[in-house]
Amino acid sequence: MLSLKKIISAFSSLCLGILIIFLVLNRTEVSGEQVLNKLQHLNLFFVALVIVTTFIHLWVSAYKWRIITQKLSKNNQKSQDFYLGYIIVATLAIQFLPQHLGQPFVQGLAIKMHKLTSLSRGFFSVIYDQLLNILVPVLLLPPVLLYMFDKISLSWAIFITLVILLAIHYAIARWNKPLILFLGKSYWKLKQLMARKQQLVTQEQVIEDIPVLSTRFTLRLFWLSTFRHFNWILRGFFVVGAGGFAIKFWSIFFTTTLVQSAMLLSFTPANLGFMELGWIGGLGLLGVSGGEAGNFALLLRILGLSSVIIIALAFWLVGFVKNLAKLKTKKASFK
Repeated sequence: MLSLKKIISAFSSLCLGILIIFLVLNRTEVSGEQVLNKLQHLNLFFVALVIVTTFIHLWVSAYKWRIITQKLSKNNQKSQDFYLGYIIVATLAIQFLPQHLGQPFVQGLAIKMHKLTSLSRGFFSVIYDQLLNILVPVLLLPPVLLYMFDKISLSWAIFITLVILLAIHYAIARWNKPLILFLGKSYWKLKQLMARKQQLVTQEQVIEDIPVLSTRFTLRLFWLSTFRHFNWILRGFFVVGAGGFAIKFWSIFFTTTLVQSAMLLSFTPANLGFMELGWIGGLGLLGVSGGEAGNFALLLRILGLSSVIIIALAFWLVGFVKNLAKLKTKKASFK
């Protein structure tokens, strides 16, 4: 459960995020009127693609969590819809709670309520899933920074990005167990430092107590995480199309990696404020004006949240219809 201290901390971080958005709107070239104008003249085809890529993101996130928990508990036979439902709830929760509180709370609640696996293994599944999600953008950050600061050309940045992905594949294939233990411990210590939860130090040993997943399975998760990241890039580019922004694809490609890497240090709900500053700074280094970058970042947040809400309503409506159909079938069988 969320303690009073955590609730106060979450509320404070939400207020901080709102304050940063207020400063962005009032101290930069970003214009709320221009964002409203963009909303009134959206390209609906690209809006539909934003919703589709958001759904793919949620579906892949749910699928990854599902196969991890099923790998750790053979008796767990929950459907994809079960995991997707909780991922949708977690995504909505982190709009109001910092990600290090909201997502683990919802996923942990699902594990405890439905007894998906033991608490220690369930804890590991959440940490392992988050680790792989953040691993891809962080390791792709070097060519992004080199390109943004004009140290290498676009072609070299793309080439180095591909080399890094292949190098990660090779490293996992060659040193799977020690690599997972090292990354898991490092990630957990950083999360503990950011959350300031001293009582969680003893739980670090949980990582070693759980059998390390197979090399083939880890590679599968890595490429799913890579696909998830590149799908997020596509979503950003579709927002460009929806709003009619003059921003190039490769600018979105590299800045997405920068912004997603910054999520590791996020302590405001859905990275509120800091995400917008990341887009303004990253796109600014690539020649995009502050006003254009800021307007894009705000529209990205609005369309992103709207897409999740639309998907949530559709998901629960479909679930309601399915349950209603099952109820009718049961009633008919008793006649």
